[in-house]
Amino acid sequence: MAATGILDVLVVGGGPAGSTLAWSLAKRGLKVCVLERAEFPREKVCGDFVEPGGLRILEAMGVASPWDTQPAPAITRSRTYFGPRIAFQGPIPYYPATDGLPPHGMIIPRHELDTRLLENAAAAGADVRHGCAVTSVARADDRMVAAVKTDQGDVQLGARLVVGADGAQSIVARSAGLGREDRRHTSISRRVYIEGLDVDPGEAVIWFDEDITPGYGWMFPTGGGRANVGVGILSEASHREGLSVRKAFDDSLARLRLRHPGCSGAKIASRPLGGIVNSYGGITRNHFDGGLLVGDAGSFVDPMTGEGITQGMESSLIAAPVIMEALEAGRFDAEFLSRFDRAFRAYFDPAMSFLTLAAMVLRNHHLRRFFLGATERGFREATDDPDFAAVSGASFGGLDLAPLSIVGQITAKILKYSLAETPRALGYLLHGRLGGPLATDARAWTTGWNASFSDDPRWHVNWMADILEAAAKVQPALSTPVNPRRAGPPLGRIARSQALLQGIP
Repeated sequence: MAATGILDVLVVGGGPAGSTLAWSLAKRGLKVCVLERAEFPREKVCGDFVEPGGLRILEAMGVASPWDTQPAPAITRSRTYFGPRIAFQGPIPYYPATDGLPPHGMIIPRHELDTRLLENAAAAGADVRHGCAVTSVARADDRMVAAVKTDQGDVQLGARLVVGADGAQSIVARSAGLGREDRRHTSISRRVYIEGLDVDPGEAVIWFDEDITPGYGWMFPTGGGRANVGVGILSEASHREGLSVRKAFDDSLARLRLRHPGCSGAKIASRPLGGIVNSYGGITRNHFDGGLLVGDAGSFVDPMTGEGITQGMESSLIAAPVIMEALEAGRFDAEFLSRFDRAFRAYFDPAMSFLTLAAMVLRNHHLRRFFLGATERGFREATDDPDFAAVSGASFGGLDLAPLSIVGQITAKILKYSLAETPRALGYLLHGRLGGPLATDARAWTTGWNASFSDDPRWHVNWMADILEAAAKVQPALSTPVNPRRAGPPLGRIARSQALLQGIP
C-alpha cells in the first residue's frame, strides 16, 4: 500500500458530526480529508428529527434549507400514548425561542440532510471521498496512518491528527482501544418509512409500552402522508429479558394503526433498518495519542431520547478549536488532546449527567409498571400545568434543561399528589383494604423490586450501585445556573482561529 501525502486532519466518517467538523476546519484553512464508506445519498437508521439546537447550527453553517423544493414539516406539537391512552397532546412546551433557537424542530430524512452537510464541507474546501472504508488507524512516528479500502485498491493516508466520526461501531475507536460495548449505555433501534397517512404534519407521536421499556416508539411525519416510524430499546433489557426489537417494532406498528385515527391505512414504504447507538453515559474518554472521537463514535447521544444529530454536530464544533490549538502547538499526544474532554464535559455534563441518572434508574425492567404509571401521570400533569411541562418536559429533549428545577418540581408534585390521595387511602384502610392510586403505586414498586432482587440479586445490587454513582456525578450539575447547551457551541471562534493560523496577533 502506498502513502498519498500528509494531511492536517483526517476525518473518518461523513455523517453530521464528520461533515460539520470538516466544514469547520476547512473554513479555518486546514488541509482536511473526509473518508466516507458509503456512496451518498444513503439511508441511515435514525428518527430524522433535528431539534432546535441542530437547526440553529445548520443555519449558522449556511445549510438552513437543504429541503428547498419540498419544505420539511416544522414539528410544533406532540401526542404521547401510554398503551392505548393519550396522556399528552398539544404544543411542545420546552422549545423557547431564545438564543437564536427556533421554537420547533424539523423532520429531515438523513439521506437529504447528510448529503447536503457533506456537500457543504466540500464547498468549504474539504477533500471528500466516498466509497472509502477505513480498516485500521495506527500511530507511525509523528503522524496517524489510516489503511483504506477503495474500489481502486488499498491505500494509506497520513495525517497529523485523525478524528473518528464513524458511528457507534467506530473503527477509529477500536483501533485506539476505546471501543464501547457496555449494554447499560447501548440502545437497539429499528425504523421504517410508512405512507398512506392522514395526520397532522407538524405533530410528532411517541408511545410507551411494556414490551419496549426501557425505551419508546416514535412516528415523525415527513410530509406528504409519509412518516418515519421506529422503536428503540435499551440493549441490556433486550438481552436480559429476551425482548425482541424486531417483534416489538412489528407489534408497535400494528398498535399504531389501531390507536391513531390517521394511521389505519399505513403501508410500509421502505426496507426496515436496524442499528445501535451508544449514549453519553458510557463515555470513558474521547481522546488518544493522535486523535479524537466525535458524534456517535464518541457516544454523544442523549441517554433518554437517543437523539444524536445535534449532539454530534456540537461535539465537532467543540473539537475544532482544540484541533487548531494542537496544530498550532505541534502537540498531538493524549495529554494535550485531553483538553477536548474537559471542554465537552463542561458543555454537556450539566444536562447529560442528570439524563444519565434518569436513564440509569429506568434500566430496571421489573419496575416498568411503576415507572410507566409515574411517567404517565407526569405527562397528564403537563397538560394542565404549562410551567411543569416546560421545565420537567425538557428531560425529553429540551435544550434549556435545569436539573435542580426539575427535581424541585417533581418533588412538589409528589407531595401534592400524596397529600391529596392520603384521605382516600385512609378510607380504603378503614374498610379493611388497600386501594387508590397510592396503593397501586406501592404494589407496583414492591412487586417489581422483589422480582428484580429474586431474579438476579447481583444485578440488582449493581444496578443500585450504578444509580448511586450516577447520582454523585449529578451534584455539580445541580449548581450550574445556566445550561451551556442553550447558548450553543463555539461557532464564533472561526475568525480568531484563522487569524492565529496566519500568524496575526
